[in-house]
Amino acid sequence: MSNHDFKTIIEGIGYNQFGKKVLATQLRFSTLEALFEVDPEVQRKLDPQRRSEIREFILKSLRGKDFYFSPFIFSARGAFIETELGWALEPGTMLYILDGQHRSSAMSSALSHLKSQKETAEETGNDKEANNIQVYIDKLKEYPVAMQVYLDLTQQEERQLFTDINTERKEAHIGLIMQYDHRDKYTELTRKIAKRLQSEYEIEQELSRLTNYNSAITSLTIMKKCLLALFEGNLSVKKGEPNFGDYHPDEVIAISQSFFESWQQLFPKQMANRRKFVTGLTGIQVALAYTAFHLTKNYSISHHEAIKHLSSLKKYCTWKHDDPLFSHLYDPTTGRIKHHSSTTSIQRTAWKFKAIIDKERIGTT
Repeated sequence: MSNHDFKTIIEGIGYNQFGKKVLATQLRFSTLEALFEVDPEVQRKLDPQRRSEIREFILKSLRGKDFYFSPFIFSARGAFIETELGWALEPGTMLYILDGQHRSSAMSSALSHLKSQKETAEETGNDKEANNIQVYIDKLKEYPVAMQVYLDLTQQEERQLFTDINTERKEAHIGLIMQYDHRDKYTELTRKIAKRLQSEYEIEQELSRLTNYNSAITSLTIMKKCLLALFEGNLSVKKGEPNFGDYHPDEVIAISQSFFESWQQLFPKQMANRRKFVTGLTGIQVALAYTAFHLTKNYSISHHEAIKHLSSLKKYCTWKHDDPLFSHLYDPTTGRIKHHSSTTSIQRTAWKFKAIIDKERIGTT
């Protein structure tokens, strides 16, 4: 078989997501590194500072516990063909990275850094240190990269997906923190509630922001923001101990679970379809929690009662992007709402929610 006939065969699972064909697979980083390129017309310019931060995280993690990354996202541009043996990568073709550029660059940088350290150790006769570093090099080369490969995106769709993924993206490792940090009470509460809801909702465990291509209704990161708004009316970063008022820990868990479960009655059945409904968007979910918080203060009622009052919104709202309730966010040129997750936008949305509930409550008293 000639080099031109040789095809790289990759095992994976093909599925459809919002009408697009996707391949879910996993490759060693050393293999993946030679198979992808960055398209400057789709990707933004690499941020050296961000790469440096991620590289330091990787180097530190190699010397401790394992580290985890959310799946890298690629566009195949016709490079893959499904065969009886698996998914064949056509000779001479490449994958184009849509999400993971900084992580992949940081991994390459970490490898270079380790190789330089090993050379220094060898040149100074420190064979033990050189051997230890080689273990880290091998571990990083063998690192299993989870991948989602979109098989048939146009370049315009690639740009849109890249924008969706990166708009309002926060801390690089927030998804990892949400999964493994045991120091923050709100993070622990979020994980506990997500575990209880796993049979009811699809919850994204790693990504901090969900795109139109993600089928999860919410994420751990968004859930934490909801809980912070629900109990403290806080729309920013929480520092220090949580303030759950006079609630017992069991009550806090029950209230939290009740809030997210209320979505089943309040939201439409296709609540995770962000192209059709706003219910899967960060700003809307947090605004709902923020509304409940203010109901407890204004009406002097419990959180359970406040959550029940949220049901009043159902008959006044279609939850579609062009619903008048979201006129302050609606962009008629795109037919979607935008900038929904800023503090000001969340507050305005919550005031609109509360106005409806106030009106409904007056009408029933």
